[in-house]
Amino acid sequence: MIESRADLRFYLTEDAKVNIKRSGCGCLRMAANCWYGNDTYRFYRYMKALRRYEYALNCKKGLFGTVVKALRKLRWHRLGARYGVNILPNVVGYGFRVPHLVGGVIVNCTRVGNYCTANSGVIVGNNHKGGMAVIGDHVDLSVGCKVIGGVRIGHNVIVAPNSVVVKDVPDNAIVSGIPAVILKLNGKKTE
Repeated sequence: MIESRADLRFYLTEDAKVNIKRSGCGCLRMAANCWYGNDTYRFYRYMKALRRYEYALNCKKGLFGTVVKALRKLRWHRLGARYGVNILPNVVGYGFRVPHLVGGVIVNCTRVGNYCTANSGVIVGNNHKGGMAVIGDHVDLSVGCKVIGGVRIGHNVIVAPNSVVVKDVPDNAIVSGIPAVILKLNGKKTE
């Protein structure tokens, strides 16, 4: 959670490392991406707006803070509508990455850990019982997967494309299917 200007700088730096620098952008290439736009740069713009809104939400007080919050929320909302992304504030850890935005991304959960990846078409949502997911660090949510309800996904987990996770997933696992079952656990195949 962003609670100071130093935290904001750290979050923005880590988000830039995984979104901009991982895609091999130098200064000239980043300027071209800014002008023409690509998915990683667009998502980084969205994350910058989200981080600044989180900072305003957590740190700004008084009348001036109310105005800043309203402006930051408007910017975050508009970019989310333009790019098809909906991530709640104060939910996603630093280093979150979405390489493709075409199918949209919805993250409505309690917590997403650090250095996670969500691809296009990913939906993390609650169920009719009101449970919300908790996702650990270094989790890869592949194309079109769904995480539904109050499930816990451990650290270092890969959720295969088009899988539906409705049960808890332990650490160091690979899951696939509808509903998702564990294919590998700690590098060993399960039966």
